[in-house]
Amino acid sequence: MSLTLQTLDPRHDPEPSDWEELRTAAGQTVTWRYDLLRAYAWAAQAPVLLTVLRAGGAAVGAVSASLRGVRPRRGVYVTDRDPAGLLDVHAPGNRSQKGWWFTGEPGPERRRELLRGYLRGIRAELGAGWRSMVWREVSPGEPALLPGAVKVRCPTEPLARLATPWSDLDQWYSLLDRARRDSLRRRARSFSADRGLSIEIGPARELVTGTEAAVLRAENDLKHRGGLFPVAPLPFSYLEALVGGDEVMALAYRDAAGRLLGLSLILDHPTWPICFSWGAVLPEDGGRKHLYFDGYVRMVEWSIASGKAGLVLGKGQAEAKRDLGAELVPSSVLAVPL
Repeated sequence: MSLTLQTLDPRHDPEPSDWEELRTAAGQTVTWRYDLLRAYAWAAQAPVLLTVLRAGGAAVGAVSASLRGVRPRRGVYVTDRDPAGLLDVHAPGNRSQKGWWFTGEPGPERRRELLRGYLRGIRAELGAGWRSMVWREVSPGEPALLPGAVKVRCPTEPLARLATPWSDLDQWYSLLDRARRDSLRRRARSFSADRGLSIEIGPARELVTGTEAAVLRAENDLKHRGGLFPVAPLPFSYLEALVGGDEVMALAYRDAAGRLLGLSLILDHPTWPICFSWGAVLPEDGGRKHLYFDGYVRMVEWSIASGKAGLVLGKGQAEAKRDLGAELVPSSVLAVPL
């Protein structure tokens, strides 16, 4: 069946009529909602190219990539596309996901076929000057599925995943090191009994405003600005749309005056929700110590009560997450000269 590509600049091109159907069929989280892709693209440091893969006219997958041109500047994609550059495949605004996905569960050979078709089509679209690609968040076994004769692999931070198959929180506690278990329990009891602190978990739109989320998220983003292509803080418009929707949960800590002291945003999913971001006020600025670890207690409890298969805890703080029982899944960046 022939493969065709529909390439889109989310800043300007309208949403495909079947995009939500495609996103839902592929089990993708809310960060792939088209209005959020548009908000992300307007704030991105390089133009975003979204590609819908169609087999026989039906949408079967998608790939998102940043166009890292030889003249890095905003606004070049539509009117003055760079003649050369590097195609950087990654999920918009979320390091816990891949920048490519498919509907159903295609086997390895079909995945290779689809990605090879993507590569051929994108090279024809961009021109011969676009001579290399970078694939991010590549899992073990995936390099063989990605197109290219020469591949250079660079390990990155692992992805932490915590299965939650238990019926209550005590079953999770029982698996932890005794010192860690005792400290988590003690702090959880202390925070729950503190009348000057409220702790709520529920739909984000009911617990937090876009402005509050943007402030804490920006502070968190500034801690992770390293690397070859540092990620710009997510804009207010993005976070306002994110927390105002139906697919995001929030864990919010507030003081007696109602000030937001800590916030975790969770991208809801039927089986594996993603812990999207954490931000907290520093203790020297009026915040509370140890909210970060207490947050995991609350989120694990929520996951168990909601019948989830587990939580994707994301990247960073790998050793601390392993101490909490998470599996660390190796991840890498794959550079492919074309």
